[in-house]
Amino acid sequence: MASTRYRDSAFLTGHHRPNRMEVDAPDLFIEGELPADLAGVFYRNGAEPLYPPTDEDYHWFDGDGMVYAFFIEDGRVSLRNRWVRTDKLLLEMKEGRRLFGVHGNPMTTDPLAEGTRYNTANTNIVLHGGKLLALMEGAPPVELDPRTLDTLGEETYGGVVTTTFSAHPTVDHSTGELINIGSIARRGDAAPELRYDIIDFDGRPIATESVPVPHQSMLHTFFVTEHYVVFPVTPLDISLPRAMSGGPLVGWDPDRPTKLGLMPRRGTAADVRWFEAEPRHMMHQANVWESDGRIVADVAAAEGTALFPDIDGTRRTHRETRQSLRRWTIDPTATTDVVREEILNDRDIQFPRPDDRLMTRPSRYAFANSNLHSVDGRADGMDSVVRVDTRTGFEDLYHFGDSAAAGELIFAPKVGGTDELDGYAITLVHQAGAAETELVVFDAKDLTGGPLARVKVPFAIPSGFHCNYYSVDNPLYRQAMG
Repeated sequence: MASTRYRDSAFLTGHHRPNRMEVDAPDLFIEGELPADLAGVFYRNGAEPLYPPTDEDYHWFDGDGMVYAFFIEDGRVSLRNRWVRTDKLLLEMKEGRRLFGVHGNPMTTDPLAEGTRYNTANTNIVLHGGKLLALMEGAPPVELDPRTLDTLGEETYGGVVTTTFSAHPTVDHSTGELINIGSIARRGDAAPELRYDIIDFDGRPIATESVPVPHQSMLHTFFVTEHYVVFPVTPLDISLPRAMSGGPLVGWDPDRPTKLGLMPRRGTAADVRWFEAEPRHMMHQANVWESDGRIVADVAAAEGTALFPDIDGTRRTHRETRQSLRRWTIDPTATTDVVREEILNDRDIQFPRPDDRLMTRPSRYAFANSNLHSVDGRADGMDSVVRVDTRTGFEDLYHFGDSAAAGELIFAPKVGGTDELDGYAITLVHQAGAAETELVVFDAKDLTGGPLARVKVPFAIPSGFHCNYYSVDNPLYRQAMG
């Protein structure tokens, strides 16, 4: 008999509490007025475990993927949400209980799950090649219908992707290409590698390369510019032998440097040059581009992480590992392999984003959710949002109130808009103890002035991970929606 309650975990209570339901809401109430030139779809993915986890050390990253879609048109909004029905979730639904250990830990996974891939598809949700893809970095993408959110199955690109796919592939809007990486599973003492893919606008793989990496790390993101790709290998180390001996499967190694592998975008493993930075936790970047021959990456980074323990089991606090907006600069012509770092904004932030249309090209503004007053922004909630002008340092900030939980803030261009701030900024917000969630819309040029509109969702949406907005005039939207 499956448990009928979730354990008291910081990531299963409060604004993280799963709602365990799928909904179709045709016309949501709106406080304020949506701009007439805001038309498109806002997708968000996150972790909502259908069944209570059996492991005591449940982690936020472990829940089943739940995708929310907000369809915006003519000043009205409809909502649909669906679980991503991976083979993992379908097997658990058949048995009526949780079968997999946290992160697929084989030591705590039920024998009934043997032979079924651990795929939560819970981290990101993107349109490309006419398909809506739910992503995590531990498995292939899962295709969903972009309107109904029905699960259509794993996408392997004709067998090219047999192991993992990035949670953060980069879509270069200038070329239409999707650039991807994925870890290649290795047994025993085999050297760790990643797979690098280029997939064209129509979803056809046109290049694949295997690249050796310094150690097995959580490859959550990577950098792409017009001519280069950069593979960040952080001190976040993955070790199955360590886990089998009772240590953490994923652990922070404070004695490892961060390694950044630079390769021409159309290059091979033989072209990779490794640069070195101080030990840094980094999972998300706003944007990356080339300037005067150098690679410029605006990232959210910290000197360690509270998401996972150190390799010796020590736990760090959120306060000790606050991420700030930093700029990393790599000079391919330099005689040294040192990465330069400068702090652009020292607020506690997560999930920095640019105008996505400018990815791989120079951009000026970074949008992020931020934390002013909560003790632990991940567990308690990020209570504000901010836009940073990376040239002048000016910040445009809005505070939702203490104990609020604001999700990723993304730029939503207005229909026909071309400039970097010609549009809106959107996020999901849950106020502490509230029975509802709000989809909040700001003027991108004026967050401080407050929301233009609050779309009322009549239930609490648990805090999730990444979201994307596609305007009706975006080629990716037109390709997928027909």
